Amino acid sequence: MNTYRWTKRIGIAGIVFLAAIALFVTVVSILGIRVAGIYPEAFRLAAMMTAPFTLGLVAVSTLGAALVETVLRLKRRPAGA
Repeated sequence: MNTYRWTKRIGIAGIVFLAAIALFVTVVSILGIRVAGIYPEAFRLAAMMTAPFTLGLVAVSTLGAALVETVLRLKRRPAGA
């Protein structure tokens, strides 16, 4: 039985999203590249300032998917089981 199939997908997508942001900020910082005239320090600052919201969004969406899947699983269970 595939337990929490959508929760796993959403969790993995969230981790990939966070990894992409971290990779971008790291590469821009190490290479010292200015993107559209914006210095690497600004990207680091923006990533640090929005980290609680970004991490919270991933956590809440993953937990929300788990809750929905649990509720749907309990509704489909036969009576008395």
